[in-house]
Amino acid sequence: MTMRHHHRHDHPPSHEDHDRSSSRLLGASTGSSGSFNFFTNDTANTSDWPLLLLASYILFGILHELAHWSVASWLLLLTSSSSSSSSSSSSPSTNYKDHGTAASSSLLLGNIARAILGRYSLVPVEMMNGMVAGGGGSSTSSGDSGSGDSSSNYDDDDCDSPNYFNDDTLHQRISIILHAGWIFSVVLAIACHLLHWYARNYYYCYYNSIHCSHHHQKQQQHQRQQQDRWLPWGGGIRGGMHSFLMERVMALFHSPILPIAAYITAMEAISTDLFGFIPANYYHNDDHPPSEQYPHHLQYYHHHDYIIDDDDDDDGNHHHHHHRRLLLLRCFCGNFGIVLLNPSWLAIDGGRTALDILEKMITVTMMRGAQSGGVVTFEPDRHQPPSSTNTNNKTSSSSSSSITVPPPPPSLHGIRSRVVNAKRTDLSKGVRRRVMKDNCERFTGNLRGWKKAATATTAITANGYNHHNSTNTTGDDGGGDGGGSTSTTTTTSSSSYLVKGFYGHTRFATSSKASFDGTHPHQWSPRRMYSVYPFASSSSASSLATSSLSRSVGVENYITHNGDFEFFHVNGKFYDVEVIQQWLEKVLDVPMPATVDSAAIAGVIDLLRTQGSFALSARYALCLTLRNSRVESDPAVSYPTMEEYEEIAKTFEKELDVGMLESMGSNAAKHTLEEISSSGEKRTQLASLVVNALRGMLEVLATSIEVPTTRLGESSSRRKGGGGGGVHRLLKFISIDEEDAELEHFVRSTIDAFFDNDLLHSTRLFLQNAKGSFGLMIASSLDAHRQTCFAARGQTLSIAFYPRKDLICYGSEQAAVKAGLNYENPEGSVGRWSVREEDNAVRLDLDDLGGEICLLDWGYAGDTAPAISPPNRSLIVEKALNGRVNVVLLHQNNISKPLSKRLTLLENNEFIRPLLDDSDDLVLADIRDIPRVCKQIQDDWRDVGLNRMTAWNLANCIRARMKAHVDGKISSHGGTVDILVTGCEVSLWVAEQFVADLQKCFPKLFVKAISSNKILGLFGQELAMPCIGFPYSQASMDLNDPIIIIVSHSGGTFGPLACSNLLQSFSSSIFAVTSEWDTQIGKQLRSMYSDDLLSSRIFTTEVGVRPAEPCSVSVVATHQLLTNIFGHICVTIISDPHFSRAAGAVVRERDLQILERCNQEGLKTLEEIVGVDVKGDEVHDVRRKTERELRSAGDLWANHILEVAKAYIMSFIYIVGTVTSGFPLISGLAKAFGLTGSEAAFYFIRFLDALIYFWLPQINITILRLIEKRNLRHRMVGRTVVIGDCPWVAQSADAFLSKIFACSYSIAGLTVLSGNPADHLVHRHTHRVVRGSLLVCGRPDGRLPALTSLEASTCLSVNQASSIQSLGGTCESITIGHNKSKLPLSHRAIFLKPNRPLFLSEKILDTIDHQEDLVRQRNEKIKKEKQDRQSRRVTISRPSISRTVSNLMNSATLDGSILELSLSRSRKAKITRSSASLMGAYVNLEREARKKRNENIHQEEPLSNVVNAMVKKVQGVENTRRVFNEIDLNNDGVVSLDEFIAAYQKIDADLSVEHLKHMFEEADVNDNGELSFDDFLRISRMPSLLADLGTKNRDSRGLVQVQASKEKYFGEEIRKHATPGVDSMAMSQSQNFSMELYESRIASLQRFVAMTVMFHQMGYRVQTFFPKVSFGLLGYRMDRTHSIMRIATTASPVSGADVRERMEELRLMLKIERSVQLITRTWKNWKLKNRQRSSMQLTNHNERFTI
Repeated sequence: MTMRHHHRHDHPPSHEDHDRSSSRLLGASTGSSGSFNFFTNDTANTSDWPLLLLASYILFGILHELAHWSVASWLLLLTSSSSSSSSSSSSPSTNYKDHGTAASSSLLLGNIARAILGRYSLVPVEMMNGMVAGGGGSSTSSGDSGSGDSSSNYDDDDCDSPNYFNDDTLHQRISIILHAGWIFSVVLAIACHLLHWYARNYYYCYYNSIHCSHHHQKQQQHQRQQQDRWLPWGGGIRGGMHSFLMERVMALFHSPILPIAAYITAMEAISTDLFGFIPANYYHNDDHPPSEQYPHHLQYYHHHDYIIDDDDDDDGNHHHHHHRRLLLLRCFCGNFGIVLLNPSWLAIDGGRTALDILEKMITVTMMRGAQSGGVVTFEPDRHQPPSSTNTNNKTSSSSSSSITVPPPPPSLHGIRSRVVNAKRTDLSKGVRRRVMKDNCERFTGNLRGWKKAATATTAITANGYNHHNSTNTTGDDGGGDGGGSTSTTTTTSSSSYLVKGFYGHTRFATSSKASFDGTHPHQWSPRRMYSVYPFASSSSASSLATSSLSRSVGVENYITHNGDFEFFHVNGKFYDVEVIQQWLEKVLDVPMPATVDSAAIAGVIDLLRTQGSFALSARYALCLTLRNSRVESDPAVSYPTMEEYEEIAKTFEKELDVGMLESMGSNAAKHTLEEISSSGEKRTQLASLVVNALRGMLEVLATSIEVPTTRLGESSSRRKGGGGGGVHRLLKFISIDEEDAELEHFVRSTIDAFFDNDLLHSTRLFLQNAKGSFGLMIASSLDAHRQTCFAARGQTLSIAFYPRKDLICYGSEQAAVKAGLNYENPEGSVGRWSVREEDNAVRLDLDDLGGEICLLDWGYAGDTAPAISPPNRSLIVEKALNGRVNVVLLHQNNISKPLSKRLTLLENNEFIRPLLDDSDDLVLADIRDIPRVCKQIQDDWRDVGLNRMTAWNLANCIRARMKAHVDGKISSHGGTVDILVTGCEVSLWVAEQFVADLQKCFPKLFVKAISSNKILGLFGQELAMPCIGFPYSQASMDLNDPIIIIVSHSGGTFGPLACSNLLQSFSSSIFAVTSEWDTQIGKQLRSMYSDDLLSSRIFTTEVGVRPAEPCSVSVVATHQLLTNIFGHICVTIISDPHFSRAAGAVVRERDLQILERCNQEGLKTLEEIVGVDVKGDEVHDVRRKTERELRSAGDLWANHILEVAKAYIMSFIYIVGTVTSGFPLISGLAKAFGLTGSEAAFYFIRFLDALIYFWLPQINITILRLIEKRNLRHRMVGRTVVIGDCPWVAQSADAFLSKIFACSYSIAGLTVLSGNPADHLVHRHTHRVVRGSLLVCGRPDGRLPALTSLEASTCLSVNQASSIQSLGGTCESITIGHNKSKLPLSHRAIFLKPNRPLFLSEKILDTIDHQEDLVRQRNEKIKKEKQDRQSRRVTISRPSISRTVSNLMNSATLDGSILELSLSRSRKAKITRSSASLMGAYVNLEREARKKRNENIHQEEPLSNVVNAMVKKVQGVENTRRVFNEIDLNNDGVVSLDEFIAAYQKIDADLSVEHLKHMFEEADVNDNGELSFDDFLRISRMPSLLADLGTKNRDSRGLVQVQASKEKYFGEEIRKHATPGVDSMAMSQSQNFSMELYESRIASLQRFVAMTVMFHQMGYRVQTFFPKVSFGLLGYRMDRTHSIMRIATTASPVSGADVRERMEELRLMLKIERSVQLITRTWKNWKLKNRQRSSMQLTNHNERFTI
């Protein structure tokens, strides 16, 4: 057995073998003890490892903490020795150790327990009076005035000041202690690893030694030498290594458990001690959470037992105390705990639903601009500071009752989370992640800060007060310097919790670059501890408290601001924001946190929000209320520091407290803060006490002489108790002369600010003195437990209340506050089944025009009344959320309106649309929604709804305007404006096409489309901005009550929104075209007019909020709605002959009927383009041919764009592969074929490989083009897309495509250009044409005669661009249109199916084609017969079109049956004609028709058939006069209405009298009720006269409605009433205007939709390419751009700061002008009447004289 065993191990044993052998060996040797028997076998070994791992983990944690304590003790010894050597009295350190030995032992035992259970310890770092022990220096407290009461010099809360932890020595020692821990753990882990390594090698060698035989003695000796080499102690003690103890040590380290535990501890130590990663539950027991002011590992520890008597006099009267401070340095090892302290609403899902709402609001608000964003929330300090007085009474007894004093408000601190958005990241998700990181537990993701309802219903803190009432999730939206804000607030019925709010903001930078410092929320002064008196509502029981309740409370203010802060008013002078910023640095003694103007607002709020703090109030009074107060960037006299203000405040506090205590007694309840606050007499009394005290101190200080300092930081004057430096600084600002009364004014201003400057009043003071536009949210740590303040002036702000969900949302974007509609309370909505109206969600829109402030107060600790200071207590307090929230509104113009009259119903409101659900591809979702939206708009227009009511009001305004024209009340000249349409960007481009069509319909009307920015520049600025290059000025535009239509799909774009306010001074007829009824512009118009539907001025597309920045469905919907409005305006004007003549109407009702038919039938084309029907379902595959062609073209161009990126990847793979392997392509092939023998061949092969490397990108691109079958001649550079179409399509498609590729990577970038192919496309872009340029051009339907020339011009532009070639390559052009004729030079042609009836001209061509087909068949038959008879070939020429047309016309003249049969059949032309062919065909038709008219000579017809004679002899004047005489029965030379009706009813009794009257009035130009012969001749020459009589402009319900044509082909009715012999081409010319309207309103829209489908496919392919090739690391969203500004709410390029003032000024000027006109008119009338009276008197006098 032994020999066989030895033979098996002739080779060195493996590690597994020696592991098993060593385990057996250790088991045999230690089995008796049982201590280390876990190595006896494999099973036991594995099962006991967890126990060993846990024990090792605990052991190393204790050792790690001991390392911290050892180093701290060493530093303490150094500190003690240094202190002993430098101190003349008993050492503080010695005293500390004497008094704290027991405490130190307790702390040591506690730390061992913490190390075992919590993986942390508390290491005391000693401080005294602001000095670090042994620090070698002193930092005297600001309160150290040297007065007798030195205990006040060392306030327990001094360490909470921002500079408390800034001592360099302290930081050095903290760093030493922290670094000692992780260094020790790392060294220990390395040592364990080495011991493990040694142990394994030891058993490896020992195994070999006990199994070696004598035959292997030499090998055994070698192995022993190896073993000695591996062992750290060498071989000298080899015999002792087999001892019992050494065996156990080696067995312990042989296992990998100890190194693993050591490495885990080391990693935890590195993460906590070195990198500062603190577990989420760290803050549970901390006094202060980590912030910019507090180190992460520090815990401020009040150890009140360590108070050492420093000096006692013999009488025991004076005791100078050193208050020992212990900074407990918390050292972590890496334990990650969970602390869940959420209120009941948040506790159910950890606040995730609240964060969902916040994210949704940010997503919507991002449409206003989202370059950066942030959120701030408040949390209470874990250990609330106690009251500064010892009389913390809970009850106050009076003679009649005992009143319970409620607890003081908590001390809060803000947690601000800010994010600067990257180019391709989602800001909403980024902000949420940051908020969760800062406010949520690390492992669970639950919001921290409040307990669950089940465990915290009586959450009373150690300070004796309980948290209050509700949950609140809030976030803010303003537009920064042009961005937007979001907020949510949740409340519950619980009365045990603080309200939690998230106040957020998204920013679009205007005054500076988007940076982290400029990101909202803004804070100027960092958090600082102040002595604060708590204030409650006047009705609160706390107002009856008799004792001083001042406490040391942290104070910090945050603001979010949307708009521009330009000037601030101080003492009658305005100062610009740059000076304000520099001044604030001096006043607040804090460096400027950011250069943006919004940060300056935060600084001003720091000055204004002073209630409860005398130090802050003194600063406010000194800086802003004195007669010599002024703003200076570099003041001559430095302002006092905050410590000096606090010293001044002590006098106020002392007099207040003493005054209250002295008056206690039977009337104690009258002398409270509330009593003094509401009594002017008591304020005066308090001011008198303070003035006397300060004057005495100032007089002493003014006459005292400074002596040399005897102690560091203390002068002799201070030691005398004569006051401090803070009071002395007042002498530089205030005269103590009683005659000047400056001291009295300062004191009274300080006291008034102390009692009055709460959150509401501070906001009021700011708005009163600030100039600019503001959408503000102001939150303070002093008020966040119960109230928040909002303000709007020049910027919008809305607040939504959700009673069923206990939710409040606010935001600058109205749509954002509707986020609450999409989510439910996690525990279920309160009263969700309630049908009470008061339970519905409502929204309050603040008056941004007049300026308004809103205070929301939800109460605290049972105090349900709002906490408002006396200056604002006269305001009306409204209730919201069923009485749970107080709403206080302060209007700057003192306009009061009940809150219930101002609320907008959000739930159960048919006009309010909820926010759309999120989508992975928002652009595609918008495109696929186009048919449904267009169908919905058309159906809504035919129904009685909001748009119809608005249309009725618009028609009334049109009639009033036209009547004024008819009556001559409006002068017509070049500057007259009858209809003004305004908007911005895409909305303006669509509106310009609408105006162009309207102007062509009514040439005598003055219809203008002007950009909103131009209007603001001209009329909304104090200094008008000239419109260079445009004929617009204040003098050239006569805005005399015009009809104004504002087109803004979002309803919140700054320019149109500002115009809706500004233009109220010029017009009373303002209408808006928006996406929904509930928009900002809609709110302005509803406030201008009555809020009922009968006064509606809002046209809506009902599309709702569309977050995608590339606009598709919003553009289409706006164009569709404007088409309906266009038809309604036309019908309104042409329905009245007087209006029609005054407007010079060109359009006729039949044109509108054709347009309406094309509008309705065009939905089918949109379905085929998009691939989705009007119900949202995908169309049949047969109908998706157009969509497939468009997407195929998009794929082709996407391949063009991506070829560079693909070639880059291919080059990377080739280079890496060939260089790594060492075999380039040619070299590898040469070596494989054995061609590398000679030196010349070697270098030649390398040369070829070098060429491949040089041309590798081009080679790869060529390979890609060959594989993808693309043009090889294109240039291998970035691509340029040129879009050609009518202006509105080209510009809108340009914006769409450029936004699609806005965030694309540069390697797949795209340049987009646009132009009008019928105008300047060739001149602007043909010189930029290179090989590979991409041109897409929309072609008008040239099959219509009115558009034939337009299509020919477009085709010529495309051909010219495509003919520019280099190396045989040119641009790649694609045409999109309805005419199925491909240009020879274009790469591809995409045809859109029109889905409409043919026009008359198309039917004529169809008939001609049919005739030619018959002729061709007959000729072929004749040819075949001749070939058969004669056996020879005969060429039969094809008859010309002229001959065919001539034969057709002749046959129609002789017998119209053939033509009538051809035109009656609804068939489409089978022959495809190019634009040139169409133009030639129509020119020939026109020539033949003209020739025929000249040859026709007709005979006179008998009088019996009057109408037939009129039509047949339309050009026979004599015959027409004979007819006229027959109708003129009384032979008076004119035809009356009765004669006209009687004559026509003889012909057709079905003709209505109403239609005949309409025709008569239209012919009666002079409006005298009679037709002259010239008027009658004009009627007789109208070919469609009788056809027009059949038209109607009202439906069966009486609504003014354009009825769609029901003809089989357009022109059927005209031909039906035409006389045989009248050529059809002449009749088709009457449809030319209909064809133009079809092109501008219908066909162009279809081409735009087609381009969006094609461009989306391009963008989608490029967007999805990068995530695929990068495994998800790269990517972007094409629905967003870098600026993320879907709605331009920022004042750009024209500021809106002066709009409000200019509006009031213009209104006043208009009133004055009208008053002057009224006075002038009255004076003229009086003068005329006086003249007439004088003339009558003179006449009477002469008559009497004559008599």
